[in-house]
Amino acid sequence: MRIGYIGLGNMGGGMAKCLAAAGHEVTVHDQRKEISAPQLEAGARWADTPAEVAAISDFIFTSLPGPPVIEQVVYGKGGIAETIRSGSVYVDMSTSSPTQIRRIYEDFKKRGVDVMDSPVSGHISGAWAGTLALYIGGDP
Repeated sequence: MRIGYIGLGNMGGGMAKCLAAAGHEVTVHDQRKEISAPQLEAGARWADTPAEVAAISDFIFTSLPGPPVIEQVVYGKGGIAETIRSGSVYVDMSTSSPTQIRRIYEDFKKRGVDVMDSPVSGHISGAWAGTLALYIGGDP
């Protein structure tokens, strides 16, 4: 399983590191490459754009600070929507809006992509320790 993780801030950085440290094939991206050192040291690979992540990943996770950034990462130049493949799964763990994730869901569904909305519960330390609680919404 090839995992892509976009957004390596306080929460996403820890989650991506845990996935890489567990031996999964993880490709990461953030607008600030310098913060990817923990993930790269754990075995993740770097991608220059969200589109590069989506093109090679079966599961694409985003952990982003809000709707404007999500919009840019998904639909902007070099965004996920440019290369996401039918049969892949997009999991948004961001601070998002119900309207936005429903719109992405409808768009990606037409492309054969499953979409999951997954807010997290826990502290930053839980993200780095791999002990967060995840809430998953989407089609069975």
